[in-house]
Amino acid sequence: MSVQVAVCTAAQLFSESLWHELNSASSIITNTGAQLAGRLHIPEYQRPYRWSSEQISALLNDIRQHSERLKQTKNHDLSYYLGSLILHQNEGRLNIIDGQQRVTTLALLTSLLHPENNSFAAVQEGLSFEHEISQQQILKNLNWLRSFFRNSAENWRDHVDLNKLQFSLVITQSEDDAYRFFETQNTGGRRLSGPDIIKAHHLRAIKDLYFQKHFALHWESLGRLDDVVGSLLRGRYWQQINMRELPSHRQANAMRSCVVAELAEDTGAYSEDVAYGRNRITTGLAGEVSQHFAQQGYDVRQPLNAGVNTIRYLAYFQELDQRYWEKLHLPHLAEYQRFIEWLKGLKGCGYLADLYRACLLIYISQFGEDRLETAAKKLFRVVYSRRLSNQKAVRENSIPAFIRESPVLDWIALSYTPEQCFDRLDNFELEVNESNIKDNSVKRRFLLASCDFFKLDLKDSLKQNSLEPNEIAAHFKEELDFAIRALK
Repeated sequence: MSVQVAVCTAAQLFSESLWHELNSASSIITNTGAQLAGRLHIPEYQRPYRWSSEQISALLNDIRQHSERLKQTKNHDLSYYLGSLILHQNEGRLNIIDGQQRVTTLALLTSLLHPENNSFAAVQEGLSFEHEISQQQILKNLNWLRSFFRNSAENWRDHVDLNKLQFSLVITQSEDDAYRFFETQNTGGRRLSGPDIIKAHHLRAIKDLYFQKHFALHWESLGRLDDVVGSLLRGRYWQQINMRELPSHRQANAMRSCVVAELAEDTGAYSEDVAYGRNRITTGLAGEVSQHFAQQGYDVRQPLNAGVNTIRYLAYFQELDQRYWEKLHLPHLAEYQRFIEWLKGLKGCGYLADLYRACLLIYISQFGEDRLETAAKKLFRVVYSRRLSNQKAVRENSIPAFIRESPVLDWIALSYTPEQCFDRLDNFELEVNESNIKDNSVKRRFLLASCDFFKLDLKDSLKQNSLEPNEIAAHFKEELDFAIRALK
């Protein structure tokens, strides 16, 4: 990895002479002998400028407190550190890999507090904010800052001294090196999430600048991808043929590494956009052949290529997740919608809901809306069984153990028809542990809610508390099995 490192003030960063000064500075560490040159630039694949008044206010308060401490201690040489800027030098440009939010915010502050330096105009000349979100947020923040500084601009000019605000610069000759360096750093800005990194990885793979911009805008329109990415990882990791461990949700960095590896680094070289799926071939008595394509999109577990292939794969499953789980509006599937809305309201079942969501994505991607209500309820009987078989709470680490015993994701993925899938789900043996059934517990509330939704006869006996725990467990198992296995 070739890297050049330097320290500069905000005044130098916005100065045209910065790069001449850095090229002759002894503080630069380099093993390439390359000269620094180029204007700051925001690549198309970068996330939009999103800092709000909350982040700006926090930054201003930190700077003000630092300035006041300097006056009290009379240590005027100590600068306020704004973190690292990670840049990639390429064809006369210094692409901002990390630091866009801080650089843009500082330029906005300077344009209002130090207009004589014309810093914002200088930065604007090199930076372009073409994304609509960036443009709107810049205007919104400018208006907020004008109001904020209306009666105190003079005091704030002393605090926001560009010569007392300091960055460290990390400049690489390779874009991949810049991203690898970023992933190991704790910078002054918000660390990129897994989806942010895979976005950059796949947009960089698209060399045509027109299409790179097109897919950058398309990506932003997808919204927050963390949930669907989590579901896809469960679908891809939890399979008997190659079972892999997923980190706990508490291990944010480890989970981020899994996302980056599975959906960026381990994808194939940039190539055509391929969707894999099954088709049904029917041969008539006279030998005539007809084909029916059950899958209309991508397969959850399919291999992926860098670039457009993975972007469209994620967009497809984001659309499915939003339509059939997150933002339900399915008048033609009214009973399915009613069931999912009830399911999402169950308490104490978060880890089970995560698994269930992954199961739904696999089923819908393979069979569409074909008997979806039946599939949803049969999946509930299997996936939510952990709520009944456990003595107490459903812990996160109990879900992979359950998948090893009952590979429900495989039952769906390896089924050629809904009927075959239903048979596998119906063959699952439901267990109801009688502990904590009579207490005012999550398990009891789950039993009551299920009895109410499926109209089980046990409901009245549960409310009257007239049965022993072993009787409740036996009756519930029998009635729920009958209600759901009878569905076709």
